[in-house]
Formats: sequence, structure tokens, C-alpha cells
Amino acid sequence: MSKKVLFILAISVSLLSFSDSRADDHESMRKEHEAAHLEHDQWAAEHAKWRRDHMRALAIMARLQAQIFEHEAELVEHDEEIRSHEDHADHHAHEIAAHEQSGDASEHEALAKQHEAFQLEHKKMAETHTEMKARRDRLDAVLKKLFAAMKSE
Repeated sequence: MSKKVLFILAISVSLLSFSDSRADDHESMRKEHEAAHLEHDQWAAEHAKWRRDHMRALAIMARLQAQIFEHEAELVEHDEEIRSHEDHADHHAHEIAAHEQSGDASEHEALAKQHEAFQLEHKKMAETHTEMKARRDRLDAVLKKLFAAMKSE
């Protein structure tokens, strides 16, 4: 064979192997792109789950916050009832002192009825306070768990 034919043959073989090498490179790139695409899909699915979890956590926190606000409103209301009850007790104490000074027996029965009403009101307030304390204890238990969980983060 002539040198010219050998040269052309060598160039042809080179070009063929170069083009096969290029095809292999392209196939490798396609596979890498496909793997990246699958990984991106996985990441997006994880993000969607995390966002869903975040929204649920925020909803739970909103309910917890609402419970705290509600409890705070109950405390304000109960404080006003306590203040009013204290005023009633002071007023009743003055009436008793006035009764003791006057010695009017007809006032004694009225004072006894007022005192009975005072005691009933006090008993209801004590029950309200016990219920509020139980709600507070439940709320406090939830907050302690939440705080403990947050400290471990």
C-alpha cells in the first residue's frame, strides 16, 4: 500500500475513534443530566414535605398561641372578679362593724343573707380558679415539652 493510502487509512481510523469517543462523552453527559434531574426531583419532593411539615407546625403553634391568649384573657377577667369580690368583702366588713355598733337585731338577718351570698360567690370563684389552674397546668406541660424539644436542637 502506498504511503498516501496508509495515511488516509490512519486518518479515517483516527476520525472514527474520535467520533466514537465523542459519542461516548455525549452519552455520559446525558446520563449525568438524567441523574441530576432525578436528584432535583427528589430534593423538590423533600422540600414539599418540609414545607407541609412547617405549615402544620405553624398551625399547631397558632393554636397554642391562641390558647395562651385565651388563658391570659381568663386571668384578666378573673382578676376583675377577685377585685370586685374584695370590694364586696370590704363593704360587708363595714356593714358588720356598723351593725355591731348599733346593735340593731333586724340588720343581723340581712347581714347573714349577704354573707351567705358572699360565700356562694367565693365558692364559685374558687371553682373557676381551680379550672383555670388545671388548664394552665395542661398548657404548662405542653410548653415544657416544647421548650425541652427546642433545647435539644
